[in-house]
Amino acid sequence: MRDLLLYSGQHDNYQGGCEEIEKYLRIEADDSQMNRLCVHYGELLEEQTKSLEEGIIERISQLSDDLEAEEVVYAMCDGCMLPTRPHKVGEEEIGSWKEMKLGRIFRQKDHLDLGAKPNSIRESIYVSHFGKHRDFTDKLSVVVDEFDSLNERLVFINDGAVWIANFIQDFYPKATNILDFYHASEYLHQFSKIIFSKKIRELERNNWIDKQIVRLKDDKVVEVIEEIENMDIKGKVQQKAQEKILSYYKGNQHRMLYKTYRDRGLLIGSGPIESAHRFVLQKRMKQSGQKWTKKGGQAVANLRVFHLNNQWGKVIDLINQDTCKAA
Repeated sequence: MRDLLLYSGQHDNYQGGCEEIEKYLRIEADDSQMNRLCVHYGELLEEQTKSLEEGIIERISQLSDDLEAEEVVYAMCDGCMLPTRPHKVGEEEIGSWKEMKLGRIFRQKDHLDLGAKPNSIRESIYVSHFGKHRDFTDKLSVVVDEFDSLNERLVFINDGAVWIANFIQDFYPKATNILDFYHASEYLHQFSKIIFSKKIRELERNNWIDKQIVRLKDDKVVEVIEEIENMDIKGKVQQKAQEKILSYYKGNQHRMLYKTYRDRGLLIGSGPIESAHRFVLQKRMKQSGQKWTKKGGQAVANLRVFHLNNQWGKVIDLINQDTCKAA
């Protein structure tokens, strides 16, 4: 019964999970009990993840041992905002949002190109953390370290967040580090909307964007930077937009060799981590009316990650240990 309550609790909100149990099995379930169990076992999983118990890293080793010659392993990470419980400021209750960070690691052969349909990934390892990025990277390193010896065949694709770039540079300097192409192109779109602001210039704006996109795809980010630098821009808003995109591109140009990456057969977009946010975290943790504490949010995320990592057997082990203690 604990197994059933925990599985339902990571799959759907507590009330919905109890309703499904009662509907399908005719067993009365209590949502407050489901909540307590999820927090209890989710916290135990957190402790074991930090202590690197054998059962935690076994799944990672299975993926590593099955790598083919010259195969690439992708590592992606990003954060999404989740609603948290309100806190009082004087007499007023203030709601807030906090970032849940998520990592996704998968092998090249598990990424299936389905043509016109969205691509699919058969198997991944996920890592989550509801808190500081240093605590998250400590967890992520447990997985990524298994593939460090791949050197340039360990491929990171992420946005321009400074903490991600520093983490990769400090711990995996030999890995391939790619700036997500869609983040790079989004900067062009945002910049052009400010510079080509009048509707009568829409065609000119679109042509300018297309020209820069072609350059980016051809490893000519330096030419894009030079063109933006040489634009005759007046007005504080426009100049600020110019400074912003130049700072972003100059800081990341070593990660923007998209032709080189594609010639190696690599992905250049972080779509897999964006989609992972939706089905790993948001599907369960961003439902209408939900507000999370740090402890409760991390506990449910741990259960969900262990399920999706095909490590649910570890949850069963914890249940059995508690059962033996009670006996």
